[in-house]
Amino acid sequence: MLCSRYPKGWSLTCEALLKLLINPPVPPAADDALLDADIDELSFGVGFTALNTCKRPPKDPFPEVPEVKAWVGQYLTQMDSQNGGRVSKFVQERLSDSAKQALLACMQG
Repeated sequence: MLCSRYPKGWSLTCEALLKLLINPPVPPAADDALLDADIDELSFGVGFTALNTCKRPPKDPFPEVPEVKAWVGQYLTQMDSQNGGRVSKFVQERLSDSAKQALLACMQG
């Protein structure tokens, strides 16, 4: 496991990924693209406007993972049991208190 070779990097990476897990980035709404358009671009007529606003729906690259937090928690719990509690040990030793509580809450379900 990489935790034993890079202990400082593991904790920094884990905390950064935990921030993304707790507060995921939100994709822009469909209407946001039109607000950024230049006024000259929108004045070409109906055909241009229709093509500009017709977009493909976003594709989910992992449709089998409906709830990311639950999946991460299950995966970490599974890896913890397969590795003799090493994940829990690293969480207790190397993460800040707030990150520790958030990650353990994820792992508990």
